[in-house]
Amino acid sequence: MELPDSIKAIGDQFDGGRDIEAAPEFFEAYDVFAAEVAHIVTQPWLVIDHASRLTADGDFLRVDIGPRSVVLVRENSERIHALRNACLHAGYRVCEEESGRVDHLFCQYHGWSYALDGRLTDPMLQPNMTDRSRFRLPHYAMQIQRGLIFVDPSTAAPLPPEAGPVELGAIPEDLAEREVSRRQRYKTTCNWKRLRQFLWNAPDLAFGGGGCEAVVECGPMSFVAIRDGEVALVRLTPRYPGQTECDLVQFAGAKRRNGAAVDPIGDALREAGDALAAAPLDRGFYDWYWPLMAPAATA
Repeated sequence: MELPDSIKAIGDQFDGGRDIEAAPEFFEAYDVFAAEVAHIVTQPWLVIDHASRLTADGDFLRVDIGPRSVVLVRENSERIHALRNACLHAGYRVCEEESGRVDHLFCQYHGWSYALDGRLTDPMLQPNMTDRSRFRLPHYAMQIQRGLIFVDPSTAAPLPPEAGPVELGAIPEDLAEREVSRRQRYKTTCNWKRLRQFLWNAPDLAFGGGGCEAVVECGPMSFVAIRDGEVALVRLTPRYPGQTECDLVQFAGAKRRNGAAVDPIGDALREAGDALAAAPLDRGFYDWYWPLMAPAATA
């Protein structure tokens, strides 16, 4: 993929350590967004959520990663699958709801049905398709470590790719046994790069400020923050150049203020207001960003 000019301009300014100025297209253009999805957003490993959402056979969880959609479904206690959420016939989703429990996956567009492991079981209106064994929803690599569901959205294959190592760092050993006490989604109208800088520069916002004991980055779009026994997962979902969502999952009781639950990231986003959508990126962000994009420029 040829990099857009506004990304190439970042590389032209990168050497020398000086401040970098980005053109408006760097935040607004769809070709820039597509290049970032390919080279950054969909790279491993992304923490999706906690395994407590997949406790019974048939439990499923849908997650969107950039323009890609993945459905995680529990076939049984030994087998949980991360499947591409797109019917083999016309590409329509086989899972529309965000979570729930099912005994099969079903495409509403043409009525094709799939088993929980992704095997095609009923290609409606095509009774002559007798050999269905070669038709299977592509799998992504996934694994559950310390209760966290990790997905590698970079590669899909007919059979589940082998899961590589993940860095768990200071993530508590007992996190698998903990209950999720808060799950919140924030929708913003700013570019993902600005929101990432905002949250990654202040991971303690997950607790309402006051610092963190440790932060474990999980791929380019999620991190786990730890403080005083509390744990919080923060995950970004870039939707479009000017639309980004943030998910917060906490594993300890939410602190309370004036009798109401604190909304730490929401408070910070409201305080930042429109200024966040126009905030410049600092040199530290570009030092992280450009090496991830640069190989495409020299391929």
